[in-house]
Amino acid sequence: MRRSLVPALALGLTVLLTACGTADDAGPAPAASASASTAATVVADPVAAVRQGFDRSLEGTVKLDVLITVAGQNITMSSAVEPDTGRMTLHMKTPEPVTMVATKDAVYVQQDESDGKPWLKLDRDRLRPEGQLAQGLDLRAQAGILGGVVSAERTGDGRYTGVADSEKAVAAASSDSQRAALRRAFKVLKQKSVPFEATLDAEGRLTLLTYTFDTTAGVIKNELKLHSFGEPLAISAPQASETEDATADVYRFF
Repeated sequence: MRRSLVPALALGLTVLLTACGTADDAGPAPAASASASTAATVVADPVAAVRQGFDRSLEGTVKLDVLITVAGQNITMSSAVEPDTGRMTLHMKTPEPVTMVATKDAVYVQQDESDGKPWLKLDRDRLRPEGQLAQGLDLRAQAGILGGVVSAERTGDGRYTGVADSEKAVAAASSDSQRAALRRAFKVLKQKSVPFEATLDAEGRLTLLTYTFDTTAGVIKNELKLHSFGEPLAISAPQASETEDATADVYRFF
């Protein structure tokens, strides 16, 4: 496995960790079938609507596209997620390309052909629970920047602007390990307030989130798009003949 893939994959999962969030303290999201009541909630309580938007997006299968712009360079990532089974795919360019496939029992990371077989296999039950890989695979359990939304204003057509508080986002995390991961991710921020723009569809699902991190190294712009809700996904493990088991040394990173 390329050593360069380790930080690249960690970066991609950190993006998911910081961008996505549940809203446990805002109350459970109503079922997607209750579209009328959902629309009423969106109008009546913008903060709750935005904070619950990602949860609503995960009521079925979903695809995510991420664009990060830092120092004039773009990092792109696309992912397809099946929340009920934990299966997902991730394709990332940092500009180093990274491809990952997760099934119920294993995670496969594409590696250099020169390293041997094209896919490295990691057993999910051997991943460190506090590690970025294990946490990044469970989007529903994440408490990211959306968990810290403190203000939101509806600007029309399902669009919102507002501010998230990074300290409140950390407090909203559902476990000590996730809180520690968010503290590390937010450590570079010059201030705890993070401005954002969000778009929800008629079912209250988050379809677009943009936010800016003001860091000591410069501004980092983030864009998260969610789409293809409920569509069937083609997620399958690579052929066994194309995979090799990860060594104990590799598991140290994950």
